[in-house]
Amino acid sequence: MSKELSSEQENLVLEEWNRNPENPPSLYDLTKIIFPKLEKVDGRCKEGRMIKEFLAKHGLKARPSNEYKPKDKIELTEEHQSFCRNNGSMMSFVEIARIIFDNPDLNNLSQESRAVKEYIDSLGDQIVPFEDTLPQRLHDYEPPKTFSKTLAKIKKYAPSSLPEDMNKITAKAKKEIDALTNYLATYRFVHQINTYSNEMARELFESSFVRYTHDKGDLTQEEVDQYIVLSTEVVIASNIQRRVEHLNRLLDDSADDTEGRRISMSLVEAINTSQNEYNQSVNRQQKLLGDLKEKRSDRLKNQLKDNASILNLVEMWKSEESRHKMIGLAQLRQESMKEEIQKLGSMDEIKCRILGVDENEIV
Repeated sequence: MSKELSSEQENLVLEEWNRNPENPPSLYDLTKIIFPKLEKVDGRCKEGRMIKEFLAKHGLKARPSNEYKPKDKIELTEEHQSFCRNNGSMMSFVEIARIIFDNPDLNNLSQESRAVKEYIDSLGDQIVPFEDTLPQRLHDYEPPKTFSKTLAKIKKYAPSSLPEDMNKITAKAKKEIDALTNYLATYRFVHQINTYSNEMARELFESSFVRYTHDKGDLTQEEVDQYIVLSTEVVIASNIQRRVEHLNRLLDDSADDTEGRRISMSLVEAINTSQNEYNQSVNRQQKLLGDLKEKRSDRLKNQLKDNASILNLVEMWKSEESRHKMIGLAQLRQESMKEEIQKLGSMDEIKCRILGVDENEIV
């Protein structure tokens, strides 16, 4: 094989280069074009080096395939800029980019998202960016450690479950409050509530958990975890609802021109997606709550079955007639035991039995 390119190959290289001199093909792309039958294409292969040397003779240098090639800068239209100005304080720059470019896969590193962020930052004091409106990180959650503090949580979130006179709280209720104190101190509960960055989400999560568990003093650890998941779903559903309401307001305010209609279609799609997410969250809540109720019902039935004999005994003792019968049976048993003890007390009789001699033989 020749160590130099043929005249036809040289002309083809120059043609491909001149198609877009400001953004010419890489050495890898040129090698594939000039040698289409080459199985293993590499800029370091013989063919690649031949192309590289030819370009060098003409003062040209091909870009290596592993060299980063920046994309063309994204320019925002007037409609895009208007949408950014109107919603930059209420939506993150990534959410805005996903809507105006109709691409739900965009992230904070995408060219489109960065273009939106740059424009919002360029507005200066005209708007407060959504990221700057987020609350500062809250202090770590401290679970209640005393009976009175846990009782205050129940008063706040489930006041109807408590008697008006706090001195009339039953022993069962006190046991349930102590159990709730332990539930609120579990690692998973504390970890989950600390993941929420705003007070409203924290209160919704805590209130849901307290309302579900304050009157259940016999939960297993598995059930406590499931109630934490259930409370998490309540927060998720609430966030989705707020998102849907905001998107609906944006849809009502969208323009009627071509760009506005395109944005409206993206908003409708985002609303439908969010609504489906909300329905799925509600279904998960209903299924999880149903499973928890069924498990608890089965466990209570088994407990009642195990305690049935004890309850029957207590009821019999409460009945005077049954009580006298039980006392009589106990006395008969006691007398019978006395007789047996007296028999065993006669050592002569025991000795005779050991020797195999009965009373008649002795006589």
